[in-house]
Amino acid sequence: MELKLKVNEVIGLNNTLKSIIDNGNIEINIVLKYRFLGIMQSIKSHITNFEIIKNEKIVEYGEETEKGTYQISNDKPEVIENFKRDIEQVLNSEVTININMLKPDEVFDQGLTSDYLIDLYPIIEE
Repeated sequence: MELKLKVNEVIGLNNTLKSIIDNGNIEINIVLKYRFLGIMQSIKSHITNFEIIKNEKIVEYGEETEKGTYQISNDKPEVIENFKRDIEQVLNSEVTININMLKPDEVFDQGLTSDYLIDLYPIIEE
């Protein structure tokens, strides 16, 4: 199913899925884990694209350090504001993801906290 989300929602979804999968205290069934990994694979290009843009903007607005990396100085508020403005434009842009929505009975009673379920809500069928 095609689903429209903002880039910041896609990043949040990816972080939630990764957190669930990596959390050794949550014992989700193997099929659900496999579904989560499939969803992460489906949104991977959006995460990668955002990281590329973010890194380009850090180079554009930042200064090269002695180690050859770039960073944005905290003592330049105007530069920080310009960086934030550019990044927020990307984070608020809408993308389309194509995933099989999760069924409620797949995710409920799996030991997931309410915070996790709220984060997963956009990809759970009604």
